[in-house]
Amino acid sequence: MRRRAVTPPIDPSIYGRAFVLLGKNPAICLGPLLAYVAQILIFKVAPVSGGGGGVFGGAATSIVGYLAEIVGWFGVAVAVIVGSHAWRNARGRASFDEAWDEARARVADIFWAAIGFEFVISIAGIVGSFATGIGAIVLTAVAYFFFLYTIPAAVVGGTPGGAALNASLETARRAPLPTLAVTVLWFIAFLFVPSWMISLLTPVLLGSTIFASAIVSSLLVALVKAVVAGYVALVLAKTFEDASYGRRWS
Repeated sequence: MRRRAVTPPIDPSIYGRAFVLLGKNPAICLGPLLAYVAQILIFKVAPVSGGGGGVFGGAATSIVGYLAEIVGWFGVAVAVIVGSHAWRNARGRASFDEAWDEARARVADIFWAAIGFEFVISIAGIVGSFATGIGAIVLTAVAYFFFLYTIPAAVVGGTPGGAALNASLETARRAPLPTLAVTVLWFIAFLFVPSWMISLLTPVLLGSTIFASAIVSSLLVALVKAVVAGYVALVLAKTFEDASYGRRWS
């Protein structure tokens, strides 16, 4: 009799322990922070119109927008590597320098994985726009569900960038419940948490002449989003590895 595959359950403890690891490894935020600062500079040099829902809210509506999104994904890739190392280390510590070197060594894979992911998300949005009013949102969310592991597959799973999309698809199908949970976290973290945190800080910022500068305000937003990205990267790295290889590190 053929045994039915067991669907991996959601591990709620990951979400709590990720906060602890974030506190132990604040350097995990450096990759996303550098990426977002680079995005600010890119949009200053070659501004684009419109808005988008990419990694850091960049507008992937032009070549410049796609370039900014790829830069953002490189920052996430560094954070995912730091997160993976932190989970594996008995003391929960990870070296940013080692993660940075590892990301640089896999820059081609990150590039192709990011290109593939952005292409799929763009196509999902375009196709969905021909359906109902929320068609683009629904289809984009489905695309995120199946392909959110693309970058982890490329930098943690050792999958070549061109095959990372398929690796993500297989992982999501193998572990639908944990994947659903981390996908929901992704949308909440990047669409709502930064704006909520900035709104809490607004009264303080309005009372300070230092933050009156547009560039300083932009850097503050970058910092908030980088912290969010660091936490999400920790959860994403652990969820991907558990779904792919089993719970080897706790």
